[in-house]
Amino acid sequence: MATVRIAGFNDLNISDADGIAFSIFFQGCRRRCPGCHNPELQFFDGGEEMDTDEIARRIQANQRFYDAVVFVGGEPMDQPDALKVLLAAVKSIGLSTWLYTGHNIFSISDDIIDLCDVIIAGEYRQELHTGGFPASSNQIIVDRRKEKVA
Repeated sequence: MATVRIAGFNDLNISDADGIAFSIFFQGCRRRCPGCHNPELQFFDGGEEMDTDEIARRIQANQRFYDAVVFVGGEPMDQPDALKVLLAAVKSIGLSTWLYTGHNIFSISDDIIDLCDVIIAGEYRQELHTGGFPASSNQIIVDRRKEKVA
């Protein structure tokens, strides 16, 4: 169990993962990228403090509706302990995990990478805005599902 500062949830997200996802919006981001999609989530004093077990129970209670859980923000990597707990909980119930982070892929710890199925990594750069996916052309998509082919 851990606590995490959360800005909110999207119970039926169909735009940030394959299929239907439950999205967790982490509150707080040290990066402060110009043109940020969620500037109101940058401040660490917003949102509400929650127990990770409570969030995991909420996902598990409705898991039959979901294909994935999306971790977005703010910046999920600014709360790494809570992120790891939630990623592990989601993996244990068999849902796909998608992490959106402004961090460079090489700065993400192996224990977090190992719990993610898809990682969208790299800070948002307004001058490289794509109007699509990913949001700016410097960001990379690491789809680890392709690595797990039996």
